[in-house]
Amino acid sequence: MAAAIGDELARSRHSVHLHTAPPGERGRFENLNALLQRHPAGGHDWLILIDDDIALPDGFLDRFLFLAERFGLDLAQPAHRAASHAAWRVTRRQPFSVARETPFVEIGPLTAFSARTFSELLPFPPLRMGWGLDLHWAALAARHGWRCGILDAVSILHSAAPAASTYSRREAIAEARAFLAERPYLTAEQAQRTLRTHRRW
Repeated sequence: MAAAIGDELARSRHSVHLHTAPPGERGRFENLNALLQRHPAGGHDWLILIDDDIALPDGFLDRFLFLAERFGLDLAQPAHRAASHAAWRVTRRQPFSVARETPFVEIGPLTAFSARTFSELLPFPPLRMGWGLDLHWAALAARHGWRCGILDAVSILHSAAPAASTYSRREAIAEARAFLAERPYLTAEQAQRTLRTHRRW
């Protein structure tokens, strides 16, 4: 699946720099920070985090970035298809929708950040799995006037395994609670809202 993701991204008309790292002993965001230290996001228009266990539709990146920029999004993600493992109902693909403005995007399996967000969000906090980080991003987005959205027209399939199937759910929850205890965040109920639905591009 990782090879197929790389091949799909390489077909884009955009200049794409793909950097990867094996999980090893580090957590997800520890690995991401290590990659960003070696390959800084500065000077790029977008930073996209992609897990290696999703299926992308043909022509994904060009359509995804076109829609994200068309609707002025700073934090964006593709919707999940019906059979996809999804942790949030708001991220499920909605019928007759091209894009939805939401107060929240999740930490994965694919999340895009516009360059406007880099100075505030990078590097990522020193977390292993990062549960709850997306709720903190949502609070920062509201503070800075960043627009968040879910793109239904470019949905993905996350079918390999549900969240927390390869690590401790209890530890991920404990990490999230400790992290959010000292930071602003949206509640789970607030994160599930759709603010506006765009039915045409």
